[in-house]
Amino acid sequence: MSNQGVSLKEFWPVMKEVIESGGEFTFCPQGISMMPLIRPGVDNVVLVKPENIGLGDAVFYRRDNGQFVLHRIVKIKNGEYVMCGDNQFILEYGITDKHILAKMKAVIKDGKTIDSTDKKYQKYIKKLPFTRFKKRTRNLLGRIKRKIFKKKTV
Repeated sequence: MSNQGVSLKEFWPVMKEVIESGGEFTFCPQGISMMPLIRPGVDNVVLVKPENIGLGDAVFYRRDNGQFVLHRIVKIKNGEYVMCGDNQFILEYGITDKHILAKMKAVIKDGKTIDSTDKKYQKYIKKLPFTRFKKRTRNLLGRIKRKIFKKKTV
């Protein structure tokens, strides 16, 4: 993810100051992991302090390797968060409160702000497990199909 050619690593101190002071920070994510909700380089997200975070919240966090990520909390287990991008089906484990830097308050799409408390947004979140299941199944069937056809052509 980057912000108009500036890496988030370089920009994080400014973001941190705004968020920790109780402000809102808006930026444009570049990755595809949160599609279709967040289109890379097009839509913006509004980040705030990570207070009262829970299942279904999209949070901005930093992995141990220093990479910044915006993904959704899909499970909370033994004090750790299980994360996944909306456009993904592989789960990431081991994320704790120390990793979480901010919570997504809203998405700005086509000039319209969609708050995380909006009814349509909440409906979208409720559909995600089914959407992930479909993606996982489609991926598995595709791998099986490729193996079958690869063997027949050899």
